Amino acid sequence: MLITAYYIISFMVLIKGIIVLRGRKLSSQDYFLLYLIVNFAVDFFSEINLISTKSIQYNYLNLFNSFYFITFYFRYIKNKKIVITIVIIALIAILLNIELFYVDKYNLNIAITYCVVNILQVLYWCSYKLNNISESKITEDPVFWISTSILLWSCFFLFRIIPMYLLDEIDKPFLKLLKQILNIINIVCCVLFFIALHKYKSMDKK
Repeated sequence: MLITAYYIISFMVLIKGIIVLRGRKLSSQDYFLLYLIVNFAVDFFSEINLISTKSIQYNYLNLFNSFYFITFYFRYIKNKKIVITIVIIALIAILLNIELFYVDKYNLNIAITYCVVNILQVLYWCSYKLNNISESKITEDPVFWISTSILLWSCFFLFRIIPMYLLDEIDKPFLKLLKQILNIINIVCCVLFFIALHKYKSMDKK
């Protein structure tokens, strides 16, 4: 039931994104439409079993999302050494887990790296906004809603995946509960993305 609701809402967000962002240049919308399309496609193809190697496709998705959000937050980070450090950490994580490209097993190291990088970048963005006060409210900025969504998802996903294989052996009911809660988190994140898209639309009217 929850997973069905997630796909319905996710599809609505994608349609909203196409309607709102199709007339904007990719750079002016932070390539957000590309992110929505790729993530919906991977989730949907996984659900209908169109791609058999599900773990590998999610490993690739984590890599795509990692570098997407590094690019997304790049313009807010004044100290480019921080960006270089983040990229190096991501590349080292990939090199140390090269099997993620051919072994059909979900790579926890890459997933954890992705979540940690997300959290650090969102916190940096929040610090940047607090130190650069503008006349407009922070809640009018679509990046605020995207960042809130990413922070919420990354924090809970870390809590779920770190003990994932252990719980699969000793407490499967609790692991199943965490998966259901993650579905709820996914729905909430989609709603936050929808609000972000509405803010992009409001910016176009100004």
